Amino acid sequence: MTNQWVSRDRLWRWVSAVIIGGCGAVTGLVHAYHFATDNPGSFSAVLYGIVLPFCLSMGLVGAGLWISRRDLTAPYTLRIAGWSIAGGAVFTVSGGMMIRYQQSVGVVLSEQLFVLMDVVTGGMAIGFAFGLYAIRIERQAAQLDRYQRRLQRERDQFATLFDNLPNPAVQYEHADGTAVISVTNRAFERLFDVDSTATPGTPVAERIVPSNLEQSAIDLDAALDADTVVQEEERLKTTVGIRDFHLLVIPPQIATEQTGHIIATDVTDRNQYVRRLEVLNRVLRHDLRNDAGIIIGSADLLSERLEDTTEVETIHETALDLVDLSDTVRNIERALDSERRTNGPIALREVLSSCVDRAVTEYPDADVRMDLRVNGRIPVIANDRIDVALDNVIENAIEHNDSETPIVSVTVTDEIPDFVSIEIADNGPGLPQRERKVLEEGSESQQQHSLGLGLWFVNWIVVDSGGNVTFDDNDPRGSIVTVHLPSATLNQQPPDDRSAVPEDRDRA
Repeated sequence: MTNQWVSRDRLWRWVSAVIIGGCGAVTGLVHAYHFATDNPGSFSAVLYGIVLPFCLSMGLVGAGLWISRRDLTAPYTLRIAGWSIAGGAVFTVSGGMMIRYQQSVGVVLSEQLFVLMDVVTGGMAIGFAFGLYAIRIERQAAQLDRYQRRLQRERDQFATLFDNLPNPAVQYEHADGTAVISVTNRAFERLFDVDSTATPGTPVAERIVPSNLEQSAIDLDAALDADTVVQEEERLKTTVGIRDFHLLVIPPQIATEQTGHIIATDVTDRNQYVRRLEVLNRVLRHDLRNDAGIIIGSADLLSERLEDTTEVETIHETALDLVDLSDTVRNIERALDSERRTNGPIALREVLSSCVDRAVTEYPDADVRMDLRVNGRIPVIANDRIDVALDNVIENAIEHNDSETPIVSVTVTDEIPDFVSIEIADNGPGLPQRERKVLEEGSESQQQHSLGLGLWFVNWIVVDSGGNVTFDDNDPRGSIVTVHLPSATLNQQPPDDRSAVPEDRDRA
């Protein structure tokens, strides 16, 4: 069907081009013949009677060629041709009537045929110009109509999306310097118990902020008056009491219309959960470390009084494990603290070299090797405690190795597009299937859980860096832990060598 329309348009373009250009060619030949056979005696007669009409004729020939090469549809080309023919016809009739009038009053014009040809040429040229102007206006009107229909569809789609958002949303505008509600969606009406017909014109802060939280009202008004997108948390009054909300404020200053939008997300449960975890974590770590210290001190006293200290040594080692567990939790907390951590480009070569050097120093009986198959400093995007995570993997590969000589191989490749892979392989007993399953699923249960926090720490740090961790079996025995980190782009170069290697910190 499309090809048929294209062929039809091409056909009518050529028809219109032949009509207009052909008329121009015919009238041009007539003017040339007139000049050759009957040369007028005056310059003005030649100019106005022959030269200008001949130029108009050539203009019509050029117009025909122009139409043949334009990508115009059949209605437009036929309209131009129709205007041109109509102009020539009108001027021909007018010219004929003028000649007849002159004859009726006794004035006989010489060379009446050539006069009519001059009139026809001018009429067609003027008709062609009017035709171009007419289709230009028509095409602009059609484009405007399409734009208005598309704009209306987009408005309807936005209104549907806005009204069906699961989160409370408000459209607001400024009136006399105050942000007032313009439109609310159904989720907002349900949660804040408002009437969509009565609410418009009500100040936003007055409607949703408790009267006893003056600072919250001030902060919200400041966000609504900002000239950039604002995200903040505020306490708002709802039908179920005062709740914590994360507000996304899109002010009118950056919108296409003079209205802004607020999208609210209830974060009360999340905030309470985080606060409880913070309290429990702080109390647990504090008490755990203190109690472990008491156990260690008591174990030391017992070892001085007992001849057989086997059980005492077990108590002592277990207490030290509890202290290590407390330190691990502290490191995890610091590494994942959004206010403390920084994610950015680091020089992986320097970081890995430091990790391997530490392992060689701390475990002289182990064979730790590094194979860098990537040139340069290997810039990657990572959490600033990625070195602790890599240390943890290397240390686990050595400490849990039952071979006479633990062998740990660290290999760096960039075979995966946009990622750098750090493969840490060992010759130990291998990672238990239970550990792998728990880490791959990303959660623990009463029946399935890992034996410690070490690999969780590694997984969280790598995921926070935008990468992932995979596990595999080594051949003939052992495990392979592969850390995939996103490559840094050319404009994200790591810092200087001295700052590229993080300072030695407590290991997880």
